[in-house]
Amino acid sequence: MTQSEKDFQDTVIEYAQLRGWKAAHFRSVRVQRKNGSIYYQTPVQADGAGFPDLCLVRLSRILFIELKSGKDKISPAQDEWLKALSGTEKCEVYLWKPPDFEQEIVEVLA
Repeated sequence: MTQSEKDFQDTVIEYAQLRGWKAAHFRSVRVQRKNGSIYYQTPVQADGAGFPDLCLVRLSRILFIELKSGKDKISPAQDEWLKALSGTEKCEVYLWKPPDFEQEIVEVLA
């Protein structure tokens, strides 16, 4: 069974906090249209669409992380953010999937 993105995200946040990282995630909210249909949206302004799932900070490091589960792929807006952030050379940028946990994620957050 494939781990959901939410479960994966919870695991990464919990591990990061155990390792002393400050973690931020901006959660989507449930919105109900007048016709009764429901959708989820993350309230952001300006260029916020596609902002990475997690921001982690510890000492002199800042990480921006996009998480994906299963066969999910990044959207064009997410790709723009990851490229813009990595272009600054001031932060670390990652795209992580559940199989990355045992090796890369544990190593980066150590």
